[in-house]
Amino acid sequence: METIELPAITPRRSEAYKGDFGKVLVIAGSDCMIGAPALVATGAMRTGTGLCRIATVKDILPQILAICPVATGFIINPRDIKSLVEFADHHDAVAVGPGLGTSATTKKIVLELLERHRGPIVLDADALNTLASLEASEWPTRRDWSNVILTPHMGEFMRLMTAVAKRGGNIGMAAEKAPAEAVSAPRSLADDDDDLPSTADGIALDMADEAAAAAPVTSAVEPAAQSGPDRTALAELLSRATGCVVVLKGHQTVIADGGRIGINKTGNPAMATAGSGDVLTGVIASLVGQGGLSCAQAARLGVHLHGLAGDLAAKAIGPAGVLATDIAEYMPRAIAAYIKK
Repeated sequence: METIELPAITPRRSEAYKGDFGKVLVIAGSDCMIGAPALVATGAMRTGTGLCRIATVKDILPQILAICPVATGFIINPRDIKSLVEFADHHDAVAVGPGLGTSATTKKIVLELLERHRGPIVLDADALNTLASLEASEWPTRRDWSNVILTPHMGEFMRLMTAVAKRGGNIGMAAEKAPAEAVSAPRSLADDDDDLPSTADGIALDMADEAAAAAPVTSAVEPAAQSGPDRTALAELLSRATGCVVVLKGHQTVIADGGRIGINKTGNPAMATAGSGDVLTGVIASLVGQGGLSCAQAARLGVHLHGLAGDLAAKAIGPAGVLATDIAEYMPRAIAAYIKK
């Protein structure tokens, strides 16, 4: 099996300042989901982002910033999404979706960003559900899909793949490379459970030794050992059909960029906790926004470091009771272990 070397993290210059490490915009949150945007922002800041802003509705912004006071805020005006897109243009990466809901406003935000914002975008949770709800005629146009990162768990993947199949896209070309059993999943694509397990939400991964933090992720010729359809083929199918980088979360998360497939080996069952996936979204957005990495490289490294932080947290705290905030807390130590010579 081929291996893909993880990209290096460059040590910081002594004269560095926050402007050197990127600006991330988090578009997330709703009345009942004020923690999600705070966790995304915390994940981004703990991964080294210089500046993170949270865009959400006015009523909940003070509570979100109280949870994550190192971020700043931007109020979304549902009647003026154009201003939000223009604001996004001043950032190095945009993360969209956690806790955002699937309202008409969310739909307009996702469509406008994909059609008008040219920078890297990480789509998660309700942003993915919004895409999955589109009719073929509503699918957004975009000049470059390769700087869009999709981070579905299996339930989100199934719904999204159904929408992509309706649209057409490159589905024919992708299907030629994927096994028939992967294309024809054993369950209904439309009716799959919303809460199927995901790596970010905590399914067991191979426990990584801290000393092996810099080990490369493996590339897919063989699928990860698991029951059910071949997830490496599924991730490749969605990546080729959309042109996006796909992070298919689950046991041994699969990262596909339309050409190469990586299988992550870090993480553990203690990461089975609400909000872990929100932290991962922030981690990937941070690595993209800091510059120097392609979206595919940032996705592979982000998944690896997120799992390693979970491993370090579980080692320090225990095999259960690790919180998403703990995973974010251990991100600097995961980075330090990774770059340690």
